[in-house]
Amino acid sequence: MSQNTKKGTVLSALMWASEEFRSAGIESYRLDAELLLSEVLKISRVGLYLNFDRPMNKDEKERFLSLVRRRIKREPVAYILNRKEFMTVELYVDNNVLIPRPETECLVEWILKNVQIGSESRVIDIGTGSGCIAIALLKYTPIKHIYITDVSEGALAVAERNIKTIVNDKQYTRYLTSLMDGINEWEFDIVVSNPPYIKRGELKELMPDIIEYEPRLALDGGERGDEIITKLIVEAHLHLKKEGLLIFEHGDDYNIDEGLINGKYELVHKGKDYSNRNRFLVLKKI
Repeated sequence: MSQNTKKGTVLSALMWASEEFRSAGIESYRLDAELLLSEVLKISRVGLYLNFDRPMNKDEKERFLSLVRRRIKREPVAYILNRKEFMTVELYVDNNVLIPRPETECLVEWILKNVQIGSESRVIDIGTGSGCIAIALLKYTPIKHIYITDVSEGALAVAERNIKTIVNDKQYTRYLTSLMDGINEWEFDIVVSNPPYIKRGELKELMPDIIEYEPRLALDGGERGDEIITKLIVEAHLHLKKEGLLIFEHGDDYNIDEGLINGKYELVHKGKDYSNRNRFLVLKKI
């Protein structure tokens, strides 16, 4: 640690960590330093500013140093803290699941504003990961039961943990499967998914925070980036009721193959993310 940090106050620790992160090329260097120091001291980020002159004890310094070293190696803060906020809900996350993104909140917000979901609606979340979409729908709509699927047992364990913690008055059915393979349930009102959609050749261009830590299965969309999406469109049609909705996230350069939907789906909505980029589609089964 620098001489300034050895002074042992909250301010000196925060300044040191911010500079270490900045030197390592981490864009959110100040925010990350605040989040990690808040975790160590068990106070809010605002509390840090109210306690700048507070001395840190040996255990706190060692714990903070350990977390800073992990972040310098580009481990995401969400994995270090084992939590990530989504739709104002704090989710447990680890490296079995993709870290929930704000882009996916745009998809969920559209559903909440535009789709009537009742207590008995039949909804399935494909590739649930942390369960962020399923949990938002369980929490903010009257639906009593939801179906979730994932190809990863580790991801399903995370989703189940979150459901039981956050919406323990609701029910769910889980499937360990790829997309909707082997699911003998039909007549769904909504099939929703945030599938892998990054082109395989572009994975190496991702930030180390992503490609070195987040599950490749949740990122790799095949050579063109639409391999999983194409399968999803085909499989969902078999399981949706007439006029049921397929809602899925996609890359900002995705163009749907009209041959996939002609005579099968009506394109209802092209959704944007917070950066005004094309981010999700809503299809209605004809």
